[in-house]
Amino acid sequence: MNKLTAALVFVLLLGGWASASVADPGRGSSVQCYVWANDPSSAIGVAYTPSTLYSYNAVGRSAGNTVTRTATGVYSVTCKGVGGGALFGGSGTWGPGGHVQVTAYGSEDADFCKVQSWATGGPDFTATVRCYNRAGALSDNRFDLLFVW
Repeated sequence: MNKLTAALVFVLLLGGWASASVADPGRGSSVQCYVWANDPSSAIGVAYTPSTLYSYNAVGRSAGNTVTRTATGVYSVTCKGVGGGALFGGSGTWGPGGHVQVTAYGSEDADFCKVQSWATGGPDFTATVRCYNRAGALSDNRFDLLFVW
């Protein structure tokens, strides 16, 4: 096999391999939701809609984003429709995945917040956020959360 033939075979094989990824582009890298959890001392167990000026949901703008304080310093965030369990059109799935970032917000007691866990295997994205004061104890805080796929 001469060099030209070998190069042509390589290009054809590479082209066939690359076309498979083009056929299934997936979700790509995009912001699916973000929230500013602006009510740190909401009633425990009662969901609230975070500030609509500083929230976003890829499916319904800021509609469908909720935050629930489940205990002192512990919050559950839900973004409806942006999980991996169903495509936006309702057919097919992506499965679990994504990346989550959270940051404490403000200057009073906004020491630090961490993502304890998140789930994207169903139709919705959910995350549990824990916030702490300077002494390391759970503390009610405002925070920003970003979910990117």
